[in-house]
Amino acid sequence: MPDSNPSNAGFSRGRRWMATLNLAIASIALLGVLVMVNYLAQGHFRRIPVANATRFKLSDRTRSVLRALTNDVRVTIFYNQQEDVYAMVTSLLQEYQNANPAHVHVMPPVDYDRSPGEAAKLLARLHLGSNQKDFVAFECDGQYQICRDDKLSHYDLRDMVKTGKVRRDAFLGELYFTSAIFAVSHPSKLKAYFLTGHGERDPSGAGSPLASYSKLAAILKDEISCSWTNLALTETDSIPADCSLLIVASGGECRNNLSLNERSHIQSYLQHNGRLLALLDVTEGLETVLSNWDISIDTSFHVQDQDPRFSLGQGDFRVYPALDTNSGTIHPIMLPMAREGFYLRMFAPHPVYSISTNRADPGAASFTAVAATTNGTPCFRSEVNPANANPRSYTLVAAVEKNVVTEHDGTRILVAGDSDFLGNPRIDSDSGANHYFASLALDWLLQRPSAVTGSISPRPITEYTVSLTESQTTQVRWLFLGAMPGSVLFLGGLVWLRRRK
Repeated sequence: MPDSNPSNAGFSRGRRWMATLNLAIASIALLGVLVMVNYLAQGHFRRIPVANATRFKLSDRTRSVLRALTNDVRVTIFYNQQEDVYAMVTSLLQEYQNANPAHVHVMPPVDYDRSPGEAAKLLARLHLGSNQKDFVAFECDGQYQICRDDKLSHYDLRDMVKTGKVRRDAFLGELYFTSAIFAVSHPSKLKAYFLTGHGERDPSGAGSPLASYSKLAAILKDEISCSWTNLALTETDSIPADCSLLIVASGGECRNNLSLNERSHIQSYLQHNGRLLALLDVTEGLETVLSNWDISIDTSFHVQDQDPRFSLGQGDFRVYPALDTNSGTIHPIMLPMAREGFYLRMFAPHPVYSISTNRADPGAASFTAVAATTNGTPCFRSEVNPANANPRSYTLVAAVEKNVVTEHDGTRILVAGDSDFLGNPRIDSDSGANHYFASLALDWLLQRPSAVTGSISPRPITEYTVSLTESQTTQVRWLFLGAMPGSVLFLGGLVWLRRRK
């Protein structure tokens, strides 16, 4: 007999509809709560990094720069993801984006090995050569700044002689990233002047291709964001006040030397924190000006390295970074090139000397060799004296600084006894190392990261070395290859036997 109890008949249709409606409302309410919690968490969160190497806390100076940011800054990481500092770069930039997500936008990283097509598009957009790699690009309203990998670290050179390796001991990412964001959001007007009127090289590209300096001018404009123009000192009473850098790139022959009035203009400019790039096949009468800054160029002979290890044929030869005899360090311009194994390609340059033998005066200009021939290298000196009887190292590029406290003040001079190596025919030859040098040199002469980031300190990089004896290495090998997998198999076997019972 069928059960007549109405309570066993299940829910009525109305009750089923009510239960369904109640479930739907509860689900919508739960979804709304989750949305609100996520919305609130977007602006009120706490990140706890696990790895110490990627645990960053932005300085007060960086946070103030980010708080004042009103324009959108696009950040692109152009790196091989296997590079040592890649994890630190990405973690630090994530902190920048978290500090101001409305205006700092970190784009997906571009790995030039895995995505060559995307890499080529980025390099073309930034007007960079195809040999550029490992950098972070900051873009804002048509302005851009490039922070290359070689600048983001401080290097310890003490073990270079013993091991041949350069070790990173500090990460400078925050210093340069904050400077780059400030630079693209508050663009300054850098301007370089090419001296003309005495047979100098032509930066416009209108003259002879062999004497053209249009590629160096393009580096100024595209890579350093510095405009340029020609300057004839015979037509002005002084060097313009907006001159950020004076470039003297002599030709193979000098039409006429600088007048006394022109030399006094250059000397006055240098005394007031001027910046000079002097690339001299002929001195054009600059000897008296350069001597005031402890510099002498011997134009009586040319240096040509005859060592087959460094000769490149047809008179060209390799020039490597110079090791300063006083500090035992490599100049900042050449340090990235030393790390990458790059060398300058030069042809018969003149040697550059320091005049002073006593540099104890703290107010004196500091002379530092930048690039030189190797010590004891046989060199061809001149047609009159074809062989150097006493082989020695010749300085071919030198830097001079005076009263430089931070990078935005003081006088800086870079002098080379040659102008051919940065001319159009050679600047992009071989691996493009001359181009790389030009970019580094201009950056050293012009850029001023300390102007806004003087209070930001480097982040030390700590390395841990684990030393094991042969027996300890064997024990560790058996631990990972035998004991650990064996214990997992043993426990799995016990579980299998238990279940069978």
